[in-house]
Amino acid sequence: MAGHSVDLPLKGLLSSDPFLLSEGENVSRHQLFSAAYRFSETLPDAPVVLNLYARRDVFLMVMLAVAMRGGKTVLPPNVATNTLTELTAELETSQAQTVQRFSEQEEPETGPTPESFLSTDKNNWVDEAVLQPLWDRVLNSDIWLYTSGSTGQPKRVVKTWRQMALLAQQAIARFELNRPGCVVATVPSQHMFGLETTIFWPLFSKQSIWIGRPIFAEDIRAVLAAQSGPVLLASTPLHLKKLMPFDVDWPQLPLRVLSATAPLEQALAQQVSDTLHARVFEVFGSTETASIASRETLAGDAWTLYDDNFLLCEESLSVCEVNIAPLAESHPLHDQFELIPGQPNRFRLLGRRSDVVKVAGKRSSLAYLNQKLQAIDGVSDGLFWQAPNGERLQAFVVSDLNAHDIKQALAQDMDAVFLPRPIHFVEQIPRNELGKIQFQQLSDLAKQNATQTGTESPNVRA
Repeated sequence: MAGHSVDLPLKGLLSSDPFLLSEGENVSRHQLFSAAYRFSETLPDAPVVLNLYARRDVFLMVMLAVAMRGGKTVLPPNVATNTLTELTAELETSQAQTVQRFSEQEEPETGPTPESFLSTDKNNWVDEAVLQPLWDRVLNSDIWLYTSGSTGQPKRVVKTWRQMALLAQQAIARFELNRPGCVVATVPSQHMFGLETTIFWPLFSKQSIWIGRPIFAEDIRAVLAAQSGPVLLASTPLHLKKLMPFDVDWPQLPLRVLSATAPLEQALAQQVSDTLHARVFEVFGSTETASIASRETLAGDAWTLYDDNFLLCEESLSVCEVNIAPLAESHPLHDQFELIPGQPNRFRLLGRRSDVVKVAGKRSSLAYLNQKLQAIDGVSDGLFWQAPNGERLQAFVVSDLNAHDIKQALAQDMDAVFLPRPIHFVEQIPRNELGKIQFQQLSDLAKQNATQTGTESPNVRA
């Protein structure tokens, strides 16, 4: 593989500077690798491990220890009990071994907890000479991720540590991360966006990691205020929108907000920029590709591919794939593109091909319709839904507004044929930790509503 020629030395990763930051004692990279080595001695050869840790220091330490033993780290699509039970059973059958599960909620039956290995005692540090022979094994170890299931059943995606590190190099160059700073994130590390931004980008750059996952506005403010240098805040449009109404005294610091998982509306990006005193960026990618392009949202709607990546498209642009330079691999993309003339590394997104809906002979995009619905003042969350083999659009909405007011607001931005009939009012939209729609749960909810009344939800409000 062409990407193997890129140097990924262990030596540069063993700094004694603070790396894993918290309200307590910070942990250096050398401490991290030493802890992983000590913990790896408690694991069997080639283990299969479900890593559910929310704390990023323990998550990374466990993942590194598993790799030192030549094992597989499995990151589930969600943490629902049924998902974990089914995934564990499937893995134990296919891998012919017991699957180990590590999380804050599951203490080991015997022996110390994984987090106890993150000692600041230098007597527990391990020399580079001990770690170096394991480095190739680490880089060649697998990480199993899963797509979100927003368009169907989650699919497994396999990446090696080496591939993730090589992919990280492109983002590190794009966002100039080879200078001191800290990554703070509201997203979990178990999905590709979180895995990239909170683990591999910092690990292979000069950034440090805030080990917590602040969710509430005041908690995020406190974490940002505790930083003495530049911060990259990784989040999602859904989360950023929920932060905006809170009257918080956001600190003035060199802050960049990085959003992914869904398009970020210009109006929301402007509000985030003004409120958090930040520059706002987005990355575009997928679980299969990791991030491949970025844009500064308020600078325009065009995306710029990471250096040396390029798109290969049919003349009609109906089918495109991206060539990812460090991996020397091409991956199909499920989106529609508009290439910018004379700028082969720049494009505009026109939405996913599967987003196109046709009603009464007219076409629109679910992404466009959802953006208009979610932008209505008084709508906390919402989305359009077209049942398989159905034409009429429905909507699921979290709001105190009534259906008439919502339809009236939507009518200002779309043809009447796309107005949802009916509107189902629900307490929450089924989403995963990144805000991605859970297709199967939404499908079940739609069927349940149809079964209860034949055509309308019991929570339809005129």
